[in-house]
Amino acid sequence: MRQSDRENDDVIQLLKKLPTVEDKRSMDEIYRNIKLGMNKKQKRPIFVPVLTSVAGLLIFLLVFPFIFQTSPIDYLSSQSKVKESADSGGMMNQAAESRKLDKDMNQEDEKITMYTEKAMDVKSTLKTAVYEEETLGNEVYTFGVVTKDAIAIPITLLVQESPNEDWLIQSKKEAESLNATAYGFRDVSPLLDAMKLNVESREAKVTIIPENRPFFETNEQQLEYMIQYLLRPHNIEVVKFVNENDEPVELSHFGVVPDVHIEKNLRKAYFLYSVTQDSQYLVPADLPSDSLADALKDMKTKPNSDYKSVIPNAVSAEVVKEDTSDVTIKFDKRIELDQGDQLKNMQLIEGILLTAKEFGKTEVQFENIEPSHWESFQFDQPITVPIAPNLIKR
Repeated sequence: MRQSDRENDDVIQLLKKLPTVEDKRSMDEIYRNIKLGMNKKQKRPIFVPVLTSVAGLLIFLLVFPFIFQTSPIDYLSSQSKVKESADSGGMMNQAAESRKLDKDMNQEDEKITMYTEKAMDVKSTLKTAVYEEETLGNEVYTFGVVTKDAIAIPITLLVQESPNEDWLIQSKKEAESLNATAYGFRDVSPLLDAMKLNVESREAKVTIIPENRPFFETNEQQLEYMIQYLLRPHNIEVVKFVNENDEPVELSHFGVVPDVHIEKNLRKAYFLYSVTQDSQYLVPADLPSDSLADALKDMKTKPNSDYKSVIPNAVSAEVVKEDTSDVTIKFDKRIELDQGDQLKNMQLIEGILLTAKEFGKTEVQFENIEPSHWESFQFDQPITVPIAPNLIKR
């Protein structure tokens, strides 16, 4: 006997044991009661059964796979769809992660660019020369001053621009306010006081009289350098020296003081000169070089005991390409500017830039040098030469 038949017999036996219940109502009475109840029953809204049917259908569809077993083919098909769904989800996740990575990389690039631009905007604290960007709203005044060792060096002052001010008058004011002796220099004011300019003839005249003669006799051997450094930036071609009668004048060393012809390019190599231990200046050599290539070689050899080379002993610099205004200079060994003494590294770069300027160059491209950005210099492109050396920061 099957289990289901046995259960049915048990139910029948239990029903037989229930007490007998008799209904004494007639068939007509029972019928009337049933009909009366049906008439009292209210009609329900149509949408309620519809909603109930829809809900039941949804529930059936959801639980259908769990109630009935699927065939192997259907199972494999469903598994394949699941796998495809998973793969699709994985690809979507990978795409999302890739987009996020690209976004992060773009943000990093933006940060790097912003940092680079910010770094480029920061002014160098090591530069000693004056560059074009510093002249905005400022006047440049260059003087030739003499040290206690009787060395003439060029120095530069930056002064707020005064459009209507005569250059020579303003130069005299700046020389007086400089307090040259505080820097270890001799006063240059007597030279400026003795000078007159003729812009039309491009000529300057220096009058030596008894009152200022001691100054000129003291600085007699440095006089030509002082004149060159002072007037080179200006449209003056020749300087004459006269006495109070407008006649040629004599000094003990020269005899008759010769005219000085102003040279725009001195064609000289630059060296390092120390006024004190903490006060160093870049100065041109006494003698000119035949070419820029020769000047770079000359920079390796000290011309006297007062000057020092700005190029390290183990390094040489050579011209690899040159035209009228531009030059490419390559170091034979890699220069790492962010290593070692940073001030000496700056003196190396500025010494070469100033030397190139003395040969009429306006830009210098350096090779075999790192990093590409250092102290507001961008070595991946040509560097513009300075306007003047040795800025005095007051």
